[in-house]
Amino acid sequence: MAGVSTPKERINHDHPIIITRDRFEAWLKALDEICQTEMGISYKDLPNQHFRAWFDDGLSPEDAYYQMMENEYPGVEVPNIYYQEFDTFTDADPGL
Repeated sequence: MAGVSTPKERINHDHPIIITRDRFEAWLKALDEICQTEMGISYKDLPNQHFRAWFDDGLSPEDAYYQMMENEYPGVEVPNIYYQEFDTFTDADPGL
């Protein structure tokens, strides 16, 4: 029909909302990987948090993890996130 735009014509592919949504989803995925590694569960298994606000405020997924732990477990010191690699099995804790 003349004068009616198609959806493709109406969509601006450089729209910041779409880009931000994609970045937020990537941010949540990174947060979920941290939670899986550190706690063995997904962030989705925990009570709701202010994830979108934290993302908008510029918190990294790591900082969001610490904030989430502080909200859920106040006063409990959360160890820093780090990964240690061992050259051989003998370098690992012998009690394991």
